[in-house]
Amino acid sequence: MPIPFLLGAAALVAGGLGLAGAAVAKDTMDEAKAVANDGKYIVRMAEEKRDKAREKTEKAINDLGKKKVNILSKSIKTFVNNFSEIKNVNFHDSVGIDELKDFTPESGALGELKRASFSAAEIGGSMAAGLAGGGVAALGAYGAVGLLATASTGTAITALSGAAATNATLAWLGGGSLAAGGFGVAGGTAILGGVVLGPALLIGSFFANAKAEEALNKAKSYREQARQFEAECKNVCSLCSAVKKRAGQIKDVLIKLDRMLVAGNKNLKEIIENSGTDWNVYSKQEKKIVAGVAMTAKTLKVIMDTPLLCEDGSLTQESEELFSLPAVQEL
Repeated sequence: MPIPFLLGAAALVAGGLGLAGAAVAKDTMDEAKAVANDGKYIVRMAEEKRDKAREKTEKAINDLGKKKVNILSKSIKTFVNNFSEIKNVNFHDSVGIDELKDFTPESGALGELKRASFSAAEIGGSMAAGLAGGGVAALGAYGAVGLLATASTGTAITALSGAAATNATLAWLGGGSLAAGGFGVAGGTAILGGVVLGPALLIGSFFANAKAEEALNKAKSYREQARQFEAECKNVCSLCSAVKKRAGQIKDVLIKLDRMLVAGNKNLKEIIENSGTDWNVYSKQEKKIVAGVAMTAKTLKVIMDTPLLCEDGSLTQESEELFSLPAVQEL
């Protein structure tokens, strides 16, 4: 066979092999794109679930804070005003309720409640004006009575917002630090496992200058990162769910106790109007009523002053132990 024909045949074979290789490369590149898109979908779904959990948890904490403000500024304030009028209160000797021995009109505990109720009224006004910011979240997450009792008039919101910013979960739930607009407290890494943003997806870098096999390997690596991110987001959702559930449970208890205190305040007012303000002249039944109202108020104080979250954003043991209180178990 002449040389030219041999060369022509070789060219045809080489061309065929080139076309076959191009077809394989295209299939591999298509697979790489499909794998990358799968990873992208995993990340997007995980982020949506995480963000929904975050929003629901933030709402639950804020709702708990609002309920504390409402109780302190209304029924607790009414109780403090009425109870403070009664003189010579002696629960321990007259009624035999040892838990109330340090809960009298002259006690520090009542003074703390009084100061907290004034600050709560200020917070309530700020809430109505839409200026409460992170302060309400701080009340939901921390001990409300202690925080409000020590917050000076006019600066309660600022103080509480600052407290919220120091908590990893609250900073992360709120979307960033109050000062810089970024993710606060290092993105809430102490409690959230470092999960803030999903894996970066630069599909163009997969395919622009990469060979088919290289692009596929990069896409597979990305999908694996996406799956790890998905698992981390599930953990975050579980943590958020636990915080949301505990906040809701505490809020429900506060609602029930608040109803009891509202009714008790009416009875307390009637006793003062009918029998005066000297404990010593009250009947045994009247003393029992006063003690019952005081016990409800003290239980509310204990619950509202029990923090929901630790500084690192985890749930406190104290908030779980609340449900073992006799007064709570009787509800």
